[in-house]
Amino acid sequence: MNLFQAANAAATFLILSALVPGLARHLEGIQGSPLNYLLNNPKIIYLGLFVVIFRIKTLLDDHKYFEQFKVMTVFRYIGFILAVLSWLLWGTAAYMLPFTLRASELMATSILISTLWIAVHVIEILVDKSRREKEIHISLMREKWIAINVLYMLCLVAHVGWFRPLIAPGSSGPLLLLLAVLAFDVMTSSSFRDLIQTQQSI
Repeated sequence: MNLFQAANAAATFLILSALVPGLARHLEGIQGSPLNYLLNNPKIIYLGLFVVIFRIKTLLDDHKYFEQFKVMTVFRYIGFILAVLSWLLWGTAAYMLPFTLRASELMATSILISTLWIAVHVIEILVDKSRREKEIHISLMREKWIAINVLYMLCLVAHVGWFRPLIAPGSSGPLLLLLAVLAFDVMTSSSFRDLIQTQQSI
């Protein structure tokens, strides 16, 4: 594991850890059972599931990507800076989870920055003639990630209320669609398939 992979793992731990104090602080002021409160406010559960599963997926994807960081280039430095900015926003969003509108705004912004990071990587491949042909499948995969990230952002800003009055702010529908897109993303993720194959070979 190199330094960048370690940073990715540490960021994941901090992001997922931020969920706990954020929820605990919010639930302290709630009268009655915290479980009943969450069941009556399923948007928090939906968004929480998205945070956890999406972050685990990106942990695996980014771990494979950072494995290539043996020779640093300008593109890779830019990408890593964008990654750190994205992680900071994602951690803040996790802490703000009970306030789903604000958390969704932060997540959409974080995913936008991640999408810029993906675009930088695609450009890195395209400007290098030797890599352009050899890594065409990687470039196509990154383009698929960009398309899926756009869907994620649309779902999140729909929950915020960008498409009112068609979709009311705070509606659960966009978050359910968000989870459906996530399910497709996970099922088609090579990182998850590689992890399953590794576990089966042990």
